[in-house]
Amino acid sequence: MTIASFLVAVLAGMGVGSGGLFIVYLTMLADMPQLEAQGLNLYFFIFATAAALLLHARTHPLPLGRLAYVCGVGSIGCVLGASLAQHMNGGTLRTVFAIVLIVTGLVSFFTKETRKNENFEKTIYK
Repeated sequence: MTIASFLVAVLAGMGVGSGGLFIVYLTMLADMPQLEAQGLNLYFFIFATAAALLLHARTHPLPLGRLAYVCGVGSIGCVLGASLAQHMNGGTLRTVFAIVLIVTGLVSFFTKETRKNENFEKTIYK
């Protein structure tokens, strides 16, 4: 599990939505129940995201108003989603999770990036 956690954290630091990968690993290879895997994944990403945000903030200013708004709305969504997940059986929860992963993957794959960002090449290493 240590290697999987490290690899998922690397992907998260690069901005890849790797939460799904960690949950798939935990449920299929570590044989963890879906609800427990999702909870562990949330704890894991609190710290992985905080570390990535600190590095990102070194090169890009954070829009604090937008950040506060997104965090507030996201917190409400997390509470509602966790409450809903606790009332589902494991099979239904796995099915819903699989459908969401497939749909978001297809949307990402077939959607073109049209916005040009002149700061895209700027990183902490340049």
